[in-house]
Amino acid sequence: MKRLLPKLLALTAVLILATLGNAHPVHAEATGALTFSWQAPAGCPSRDDLRAEIARLLGGEIRVPKGGDIKAVAVVAHGQTWSLAIETELAGQPGRRSIEAASCQDLADATALIIALMIDPNAVAAHATQPRPVPPPAPSDPAPQKARRVAYLVGIHAAGSYGTLPSIDAGLGGGVGLAGRRWRVELRGTYGLRRDQRVTAPSPAPADSYGRFNFVAAALAGCVNLGRESLAFGPCADAEVGVLSAKGLGVSEGFPAQTLWLALGAGAYAAIPLGPHLSLPLHLDVVAPLLRPEFVFRNVLTRVFRAPVVGGRISAGIELHF
Repeated sequence: MKRLLPKLLALTAVLILATLGNAHPVHAEATGALTFSWQAPAGCPSRDDLRAEIARLLGGEIRVPKGGDIKAVAVVAHGQTWSLAIETELAGQPGRRSIEAASCQDLADATALIIALMIDPNAVAAHATQPRPVPPPAPSDPAPQKARRVAYLVGIHAAGSYGTLPSIDAGLGGGVGLAGRRWRVELRGTYGLRRDQRVTAPSPAPADSYGRFNFVAAALAGCVNLGRESLAFGPCADAEVGVLSAKGLGVSEGFPAQTLWLALGAGAYAAIPLGPHLSLPLHLDVVAPLLRPEFVFRNVLTRVFRAPVVGGRISAGIELHF
């Protein structure tokens, strides 16, 4: 008999075994033996589960009638469907069935029903309508607090740069940003502290002439986090906009000048945790200016400074994330 659902099998088994049940009535003294083997893949009900279900179907106790020894061997396989091959022997009479079902649990229920009907079909009929006991839910740990998907960043930093001004420039700044599990976006502003940087002009300018420069800029950086919570790090891309200012001194006519600064950059960052809400951010970038204006002395035409093709930035600070 192929491809029968467990419930259909149960009905058929009741009809087939009813006669056997009448031929082997249950006596007050039940000394028969029950031997069964259950072979099933991992994740299926266990042999103890099967025995408990047989006992439930019989009213709570397995009592095999005297002279009605029962043997059963059930083997479950899982291919495209779940299938069961069960061989039985009741008082020396062999039997064999094959069943297919949607789950291993259905096959376990069918096996328990077949064995219970072989033991006492009348008891099964009397107790089959009783609901299966539902085990109490296992205690579970409190649900962990859901991690924040986006963190807000606020911080201050000290910065050093090369290539923006005639010499290495130092500055202070602050920034805000957002950070996800695998990304980071920041808006940083920096103000140069070296307001009196001097560059001596070559001849034919006067020997004591020089220029004073300053730099203010804002940078938008996007980074990819390749690390973990213990250490975040990864590559970054930057866009920078600012103002270069200069003043020529030591000549017949001093002059102020300001010009727009635009640059693109790429580099890397690391954020070292200092506590649950503090970290130490480090940035290292290579910067390429899109505009490279020349600063010259008026009426002398001597170049004082022009930004190089490539410069650099490094910054370190402390930031709060919440």
